[in-house]
Amino acid sequence: MKKTRYVLRLIFSILAFVVHFSLMSCNYGLYVGLFGADTVDERSSSMRAIEEYKPDFSVQTPTVPESTFSALVVTDLHFGASWGDDNEQVFLDWLKTRFESGDAEKIPRFIVNLGDTADGGHTVEFKDFVAFENKVKQLAQDCGVVASSDDYRIYSILGNHDLYNDGASGFEEWCFPHVSSYYFHAGGFGFYFLDTANGTLGTSQLADFKERISSDASPKLVFTHYPIYAGAGEYLLMRIQNAIERNTILTYFAKYNVKQIYEGHIHARTWHDFTEFREDVIDSFRNGQAAIFTMNSETGTVSTEVIEF
Repeated sequence: MKKTRYVLRLIFSILAFVVHFSLMSCNYGLYVGLFGADTVDERSSSMRAIEEYKPDFSVQTPTVPESTFSALVVTDLHFGASWGDDNEQVFLDWLKTRFESGDAEKIPRFIVNLGDTADGGHTVEFKDFVAFENKVKQLAQDCGVVASSDDYRIYSILGNHDLYNDGASGFEEWCFPHVSSYYFHAGGFGFYFLDTANGTLGTSQLADFKERISSDASPKLVFTHYPIYAGAGEYLLMRIQNAIERNTILTYFAKYNVKQIYEGHIHARTWHDFTEFREDVIDSFRNGQAAIFTMNSETGTVSTEVIEF
């Protein structure tokens, strides 16, 4: 029975994969190559340091030691889609409760958005995201987490849906910090945001990532849209497909003090513990899931609390 379920799930994944890559609707537009006219190496030949835009804990309340703090990760918001619209207000109600909880170490000091922000890569969808972002920032101000809404940030990366209809330019125009891949340091950790929207890391980005993390002794978190591994079972067609590329970056994670990877894309919750580091795939925002991750730089550890809303 267990084997039958596995086979059925695998067949479903294959069918979903075929439909996903053959779909040409008025919303998604005609594919050029995989998803768009550009490639990850054209967008992201090198990662940008955005230390000037890192979260500023000194302007946040209640105060918390920088050695122990939390942030929030969401993924696959799919603004413009026709399903899961009710989740936005439910999420904001939950976030208000968390902001007002008084548990300083568990209040999210910033938010990471793992991509597929726009369902079809349209400008109006990115603008809908900005409207949502402004609600979050205003809520942080109203709850006293920050004095000014400008001090609360959502850090976004590209997903494959964001590339539809040549949406990469719209993403960089509307989604902070307006670049494809980047990194900063905060609270003793390095935060690395990779562009995997074409389903690959690309030669230049992967080489640049290695150069940067190999000279960075801090414990690190990595954020991607596509899962790197996600197990070897039912989700194997939803992860990065180049096995050499996949194995190379997993080796870098183990060698260069990466503690945690967060990913989206598959609209399901799964994880894998590599001992040296852990991979967590978070389900879609539109399915009512997010995650709080809490970091302790003194111990170099990261813990994950999955949130259902």
